This record gives sequence, C-alpha cells and structure tokens, in this order.
Amino acid sequence: MAFYESIFITRQELGEKEIDKTIENFKNILEKHSADLVDTELWGLRNLAYKIEKNKKGHYIVLKISGNGEAIHELERNMRIDENIIRYLSIKTESINTEPSILAKKSQEG
Repeated sequence: MAFYESIFITRQELGEKEIDKTIENFKNILEKHSADLVDTELWGLRNLAYKIEKNKKGHYIVLKISGNGEAIHELERNMRIDENIIRYLSIKTESINTEPSILAKKSQEG
C-alpha cells in the first residue's frame, strides 16, 4: 500500500452539507477500489491567489489516503467531472501524518 495526500478546492458557494456529501462520495469511490480514507482535514474558506473560474475564494479540503494508484486515478477522474471542484492535486507521500496541519488548526480556531 502506498500513501497519498489529495487536496481539492471547492466553490465558495457550497455549504457544509454539500462538502460533507462530496467527501462521502470520494470515500465510497476509494473503498470500491480497495483504498482507505485515513484522515480528512477541512482548511475552511480561504482566499485564492488568483481568480479561478470567477471564484475569489474556495473551501480547501485534504484527504489522506492509504491505497493504490488505481484508486487515486479514479478519484482524480471523478474530481475532474465534479463541477463544484475548481482545482485538485494528489501527491504520493512516504507516510501519513495524522497530526492536524497548521492550516487545519487555524480553521478550527476561527
């Protein structure tokens, strides 16, 4: 099993329920392809460095995944199709850090 971190940005208009539904959908996709969603971090609504598809802000979400390349490929394919996702990036990592990141801590405080 390899470890991956997948981060995606959703449109600013989305509510908490729609974001949770999107995460649950991705979790189901990963489970169908023998991968585990180990951890999820919500970084909250943040300003974008530049406008993307007329959006100035976006909700940042990080998925920490233990699985195979096929599962990540299918996850990215579904992210590309989803109209609510404006950007995504998946990277392979050495291990999964379950400690909350600095950005996750900031979003929980505010």
